[in-house]
Amino acid sequence: MSDPAVEVRHRIRTLLVDLGGARFAGEVPDTVSLREAGLPSTALVGLLVAMEDAFGFEWDDDVSPEVLRSIDSLAGHVLVLSG
Repeated sequence: MSDPAVEVRHRIRTLLVDLGGARFAGEVPDTVSLREAGLPSTALVGLLVAMEDAFGFEWDDDVSPEVLRSIDSLAGHVLVLSG
């Protein structure tokens, strides 16, 4: 049986690749801050929009900045929403 968290993290990495971040997506560990790793804010916005389409939800205006920190935290948020 597959692990939903692994699948969501993989999908987020795939979205990053689709947005032109193939090198970035392959090098950044799941728990590392995307900002500290060098992801531009415009790329993060693109990722968030792509995640809405891919996972079928809309980001709340008051989402915690910690949720947007890393691939791992983004995946955790998606899993909570799909609950």
